[in-house]
Amino acid sequence: WYQPLFDARSMELCGVEALARWEHPHDGVLPPSRFLKVAEDLNVVTAIDSVILRKALSDFGRWRKAGLQVPAVSVNVSFRRLRDERLVASLQDLTIEPGTLSFELLESIFLDDLDDMVGWNLDRIRELGIDLSIDDFGTGHASILSLLKLRPTRFKIDRQFLGELGSSRSHQGLVGSLIDIGRSLGIKVVAEGVETDEQ
Repeated sequence: WYQPLFDARSMELCGVEALARWEHPHDGVLPPSRFLKVAEDLNVVTAIDSVILRKALSDFGRWRKAGLQVPAVSVNVSFRRLRDERLVASLQDLTIEPGTLSFELLESIFLDDLDDMVGWNLDRIRELGIDLSIDDFGTGHASILSLLKLRPTRFKIDRQFLGELGSSRSHQGLVGSLIDIGRSLGIKVVAEGVETDEQ
């Protein structure tokens, strides 16, 4: 499934995010919270990441051929995938136009002390022209120093901060501060769950 991302000023489409969903035969469409734990237990998260990436790139190419102006696509990447020694080689086998693909990392997985393999993979990913994005920023335990270390292209403000944005001055101040952090570091900011003009 794909969720569109819009520019807040122009309202133009600036990308889409690939969302993993399981079409269960009896329970309908299930979000990752319903199947990710089982996937981790079965050690198939890396395989799921790979399938979603290939599907997203295939769809992106198809949209472009059909004349649909979708500037970029982003996919979630698990910490386990970032530790995979074969990750970079598998990415080099794909056709990726620089600036059109972004890897989204959950804030909870990018720790202050990333190991050497993850750090090496992140550097190679950047060299391939793949952007890095932090998902759900502000809800985990990442520090500003680790933000500087990772050097993401963008981070996403978690939707929990936006629910009371219209009525709470403290929420407004907090979201404003998060946006200021992004601006001061040259990082683009995405707000999740914007559903009203007021937000």
